[in-house]
Amino acid sequence: MCLLKGCESVFRPQRPLARYCRAACREAARQWRKWKAQQRYRKSPNGRQKRQAQCRRNRERQKAKESARKIDSAGAARVIPIGFFSCDRPGCYRVFKRTRRSPQQRFCSLACRLALERVVKRERRWRKGSRKRKSPNKGPRPSGSAKPADIFSTY
Repeated sequence: MCLLKGCESVFRPQRPLARYCRAACREAARQWRKWKAQQRYRKSPNGRQKRQAQCRRNRERQKAKESARKIDSAGAARVIPIGFFSCDRPGCYRVFKRTRRSPQQRFCSLACRLALERVVKRERRWRKGSRKRKSPNKGPRPSGSAKPADIFSTY
């Protein structure tokens, strides 16, 4: 199944580590990764400082426009909520609040967690299969050879 939330179509992977069914899903997943990285950066101390400075400059610009036009501005600064987390499944933009019971929660729902788990298991099987060395085919034993159990039973 395609890992992207909303698509979830069944497909046969062309490559061992293929997670998405078609190019449109890969592109949507790339966009989601960019969005997720931006969210992570904005939560970091450096990202928060830059965002606050950006908001401050924007408010100053709006005040300058306001005083020039003498019009009240109804726009407020964008606030990034603290304590909310986004789902780790590609394509899922759902934001949730972690509970005391599960402070390490990474997914918004069971369906998202199982979808990523399914893909990771499939990738693990592919990797495990490619690492196995092919042993020569032993085939059946010749009828004249004695097994170790046969040798011990004759004494």
